[in-house]
Amino acid sequence: MRFEPLKSLEGMYAPDRSLIIIGSLRPRGRRAYTCAHELAHHVFGHGLRVDELLDAETETLSKDAAEYVANRFAAALLMPKLAVLHAFGVRRWDIASCDPVQVFTIAGLLGVGYSTLVGYLKGTLGTIGSVAAQRLRESSPKAIRGCILGRDSPSGLVVVDEFWSGRPVDVEEGDLLLIPAGASADEDIVEHAGEQLLRARAPGKTRLRRGDWGVELRVMRAGYTGLAKYRHLKEVDDDV
Repeated sequence: MRFEPLKSLEGMYAPDRSLIIIGSLRPRGRRAYTCAHELAHHVFGHGLRVDELLDAETETLSKDAAEYVANRFAAALLMPKLAVLHAFGVRRWDIASCDPVQVFTIAGLLGVGYSTLVGYLKGTLGTIGSVAAQRLRESSPKAIRGCILGRDSPSGLVVVDEFWSGRPVDVEEGDLLLIPAGASADEDIVEHAGEQLLRARAPGKTRLRRGDWGVELRVMRAGYTGLAKYRHLKEVDDDV
């Protein structure tokens, strides 16, 4: 899988090369969903696919059977029902009356976009109704970040709490992380940006730690172009 800075591209699957290309200019959560979508084209043998940028309404109304299958596969892969229910349950959050900060937190855990998770909770899992979904959609990720941080922030934000386990925390250079009190990480990769707040400062891998609790933290180079397996390295020949 490769990242390429193509403005009109969501993703591409080239079966002759067993290659997936992801548009690197899209938000982090969207890139993850697109990668799972393109993987579905490989799994189901859909042949060459080039997916350009679509708005949510156009994507929902698509009548292409292969695209529908790929979307369902991506949603199930990234947001399996048991994982979603566990994420809310272990935090003792009522999924039927969840608020924007709670949904934002779980979206960060699952590595998907906020609006993607809202749509999945309503349309696939049926755990929230239309009124609740509309209420959640009235809050933008930017506004939610401001609510959590108490100030405006153009940077991405991932909320890492003591319930996070079993999967790495993936961010990019410049992203912020809200971490549990007393947690720490390698300062060659992150820097303090406030109380319980870290900023990803350089690509690499480390661990967030606090006592017996810990999770892997992976920082991707900002604006990275090249093979995905090298995205956490500082300097590399990306075409090797």
